[in-house]
Amino acid sequence: MAFFNFEGNQVYYDVYGEGEPLLLLHGNSVSSTLFESCKVFFSKYFKVIIMDYPGHGKSGRFERFRDDFWRYNGVVALDLMSYLKIEKFNIIGTSGGAMAGLNMAILQPERIKKIIADSFFGDSITYSEALDLVTRRRAAKNDFMTVQYWKYHNGDDWENVVDNDCNMMLSFTEKGLPTIHGNPSEITADVLLVATSTDELLPDILGRLDKFAAKLNSVEKKYYNFGRHTFMITEKEEFRKIALEFLLR
Repeated sequence: MAFFNFEGNQVYYDVYGEGEPLLLLHGNSVSSTLFESCKVFFSKYFKVIIMDYPGHGKSGRFERFRDDFWRYNGVVALDLMSYLKIEKFNIIGTSGGAMAGLNMAILQPERIKKIIADSFFGDSITYSEALDLVTRRRAAKNDFMTVQYWKYHNGDDWENVVDNDCNMMLSFTEKGLPTIHGNPSEITADVLLVATSTDELLPDILGRLDKFAAKLNSVEKKYYNFGRHTFMITEKEEFRKIALEFLLR
């Protein structure tokens, strides 16, 4: 178990395999435990780096999450890669991890070669959309299996992590902030957008991603009509096939 210090917070990370570096970024309210099987598979082809965002998983805790959540975690991830002396790398981000990765590609475009952005809601979300997600998430705290899932990722203080995430979602949308800061046209990396029309958490995800894709310089899209949120996790076999095709090209 390894940690590095970011602004006084201990951030968990781990590295698997050899070869071209590939950073895996998890979504909101979960942790890098999401990638237990993914890290094994992708480490056959790449040096895989995983991390837990500050306030998640094995990393140190915060009283509250920042409103620029996805940009901030992108900054943390860039600092981790510098700490590991990795200058250029690829990214797979799923759900909120996709937005963290795209923020990284705007912050330091010269370092990111390729990004796979899976199952996310583009570069903006309204307050009403955030409220709907938060309402469903709060209701899910009464579901035994969902609670066990959050506990699996974050331990006994899972509820604090979920509450922090809910509060952040409402706060940043109240202020009208973007999920991805800066101009997406500044991204020089090749981007692959992955999504399914049957994503139960993100209605009209394909339309949202089409609008975002129009802002990018180099983009491919892989859309499906099966699977759930997130495609990377619920449809591992298909996702891994297209990921390798894209990354190894």
